[in-house]
Amino acid sequence: MQSFTVHMSSTYVCSQCCRTTARRAVRLVRQQPCSSHPQLRRASSYHLDDLVSELPRSTRYSRPRPKPATTTPTRPESLYDYVAAKTTPQPARRPRNTPAPSNTVPDAQHASSSIHSSPRTNSKPDAHLVSYTSNLQELVSKKDANAAWSYFCAHYTAPDCSALDPACLPFIDVPKHKSRLVYTELLSLMTRHWIQQLESLGSPENIASPSPCDVLQAFDRLAISSPSITSSLAFSLAIHLQLAAAKGLDVLHDPTTKPVLVQLIELWPLCFFPRWETKDHKAFQSRCAALVRAPTQKPSGLVISLLLVQDLLCRAKSFPPDLEQYRLHLRALSRTTPFAQFSGAAVRHIEMRLKSESPDDALGSAQLTAKLCNLRSASVLVNVPANATLKDQNRPVAPETVEQKTKRLVAYVSHAADKQNLDNLERLWTEAQDLFADEESRITDNAPSTLRLYEAFLSAFFQLRRPQSGLQVWNSMLNSGFEPTVRTWNIMMKSCHISRDINIMESMWQRMRNSGLQPDVVSWSTRIYGHLRVGDIRQGMSALDEMGREWFASQNKRNPKSAATNITAEIPAPNIAILNTAVSALRGSRAHHIPNVLAWSRSFNIEADVDTYNMLLAVALNGGQAADAASILKRMAASNIEPNSSTFTILVNSMLSTTMLNDLTKVEQEAKIMGLISSFEECGLKVDVQGYALLIDRMLKEHENLAAAQSVLGHMMARGVQCTPHIYTILMTHYFDANPPALFAADALWNDIQKTKGHTLDVIFYDRMVEGFARHGDVGRTMAFLNRMSKEGKRPGWLAMMAVVQCLARNNEWDRVAQIVIDCHKQEGLLSVGLRGKKGQKDFWYYVGKLADNELYDSEHGKEIFAIVEAQREALGM
Repeated sequence: MQSFTVHMSSTYVCSQCCRTTARRAVRLVRQQPCSSHPQLRRASSYHLDDLVSELPRSTRYSRPRPKPATTTPTRPESLYDYVAAKTTPQPARRPRNTPAPSNTVPDAQHASSSIHSSPRTNSKPDAHLVSYTSNLQELVSKKDANAAWSYFCAHYTAPDCSALDPACLPFIDVPKHKSRLVYTELLSLMTRHWIQQLESLGSPENIASPSPCDVLQAFDRLAISSPSITSSLAFSLAIHLQLAAAKGLDVLHDPTTKPVLVQLIELWPLCFFPRWETKDHKAFQSRCAALVRAPTQKPSGLVISLLLVQDLLCRAKSFPPDLEQYRLHLRALSRTTPFAQFSGAAVRHIEMRLKSESPDDALGSAQLTAKLCNLRSASVLVNVPANATLKDQNRPVAPETVEQKTKRLVAYVSHAADKQNLDNLERLWTEAQDLFADEESRITDNAPSTLRLYEAFLSAFFQLRRPQSGLQVWNSMLNSGFEPTVRTWNIMMKSCHISRDINIMESMWQRMRNSGLQPDVVSWSTRIYGHLRVGDIRQGMSALDEMGREWFASQNKRNPKSAATNITAEIPAPNIAILNTAVSALRGSRAHHIPNVLAWSRSFNIEADVDTYNMLLAVALNGGQAADAASILKRMAASNIEPNSSTFTILVNSMLSTTMLNDLTKVEQEAKIMGLISSFEECGLKVDVQGYALLIDRMLKEHENLAAAQSVLGHMMARGVQCTPHIYTILMTHYFDANPPALFAADALWNDIQKTKGHTLDVIFYDRMVEGFARHGDVGRTMAFLNRMSKEGKRPGWLAMMAVVQCLARNNEWDRVAQIVIDCHKQEGLLSVGLRGKKGQKDFWYYVGKLADNELYDSEHGKEIFAIVEAQREALGM
């Protein structure tokens, strides 16, 4: 591997390739001369213009830089990075003429002396420019808090003041200002000064210097605040409280630590919101939950501060009355931190951060880190005064009983699962923590309803494919002392179908049997389906035989006079549900095993029903066995089993798979389809919504017959059958795929959907909307639907996100591309609920990697995007 170095002198640059070679030499210099002109190999220093061209384009020194003919795959370090070390992106500036903060007027005499005590200006050519940043940095380095703050208040007066304008700063001050390191150091100095005064004076009212939150709010008004500055302050305040607790102080009641805790509580919302919103504790809780659950190997100082304060709350024995206004926010914190998810690397990072900040290794023990990563809810926050609860949460005057609360939450959980709103489901889970912490939820009368709520969360999380959250619910249930019922075990075993882990399913089956519980029909069905569909056919057939043997044994041992009669009566008998489960599991490539299942069913005299015949009919038609299909229909008639709407759907699906409609005109195709529907209805049967969806889909995708599809849709609406998200998705996909695309028709359909009451749209529909508008370059509607998904707690797929990034890239929206990529990586912003599945994930990061090497290379977030891509490629094995 060739070595690279960053330095200030290198090969002589000829006139033909001056700009390109100079730029590459400054950013990343390979130890060899210019390949275009090998004859020139004399050492020379850089021209000043070459150095200035590397500064950010927001300064007055920057100039347009032509791209090289060929982009290199390497990622060089710039001179700016070399000078400024780690740079923090500058937030958008506030509007001009923003009034200066009222509490930042310095003492005139002190400010005057501090300004003129050490004047610093650069020599030519910047002699007319004032080194505001360097002057401030020198005062901070002298640990003179009063002088540094007075200087800051005198010169940093507005977002557009000279001290904050890179065009008014000397060259050496630009990277210092951009890196924000001097402001971080100023905040740290003022915080230490404020804490020292608090410890000596004993009351914050007697302190003249600004508090940490005052300093941070001043930074925010000047648009120089950043997440790293806020996170650093939160971490330092939390460390101070933990060190005080290690010395034996009660941080919630001690007069020298309670103000620090108040500062920290008031600081947290500033990390998420533009101002302190006292009543918005639910939004604060949602942001905290997203923060502590975001997968990362290096948790931020803000995250660690949340854990440290929650640990202090868990240690506390009482809650001080004068902190009552902060109780709801602390309760929100207490609901989220116990469910933080940290990898092994994240735990090691937290331990190293604590060791580096604590003297004599007071906080560096592995036991403390382990406790922080496995916190519980704080008991001192459980009982909320009635007036605070009624005022903030608008609850009824009569307090809810445990049974009423569980019924309400179970209904909300079911609704969130049906709506596929993962965000609401997670909020409900955090809300349920108070109920689970209440001792009344565990008494005999309330335990069944509480367990039912646990089961509702288990089922919902697994339904929305969040197995990690489901395991958290399971562990919480066991830690609360609840024993799983048969229904609980059934939910857990069914979740293994999603993860396709039959070994764990079998382990749960054995644990259920060892606990003394008798499996019911659902238990046997879940186990048999898992083995036949996901696992081994032999194990599935063995499970069928095992069920039959147990039932036969129970029948042979049954004795009316025996005390064991009630126990043996609980053993379920093989029935039609078991038969249909097994046949359903074997549909497709394993259909040749179905005769074995039918032979098993005959041993128990199980008669096939219409669902059984429909599945057998579908297997025969899909395999092209017309004779077998006709035989099945005859057997249905001989058994007096009437076909239903599913039978119609299976028959029509088979018909449309042939060339029956290929030689017909569009008008004839429409007449043929409507005739099929009429003939079926004449038999006294109705077409179900799946049948209508099938007809519409085939008419559009295979025959592009919109008129026939609209006739089917009109017939469906006339019969009172409501449209489903699947049908809406079929129609929207057709509009987007049309040539030219029917975007006006898509808009009209969307307007009709919005007017329909009670409609539920799934993630697939939203994915197609995002992909469709993105493919046709409509940035506004693309981002609108992505934002709508975020609000409804729905997770987009990777293919949809690929379409979004491609759309933004085609429109040169590079800042938005960078933000989308960062949100995908950190699972925040529009993607705070995460992404769905893995299909297209590698393609997404491959495409983003190409952007990072080319178009995003020189952007403000180019370095961060490149690091993200590298981390994702390593994690995905690319």
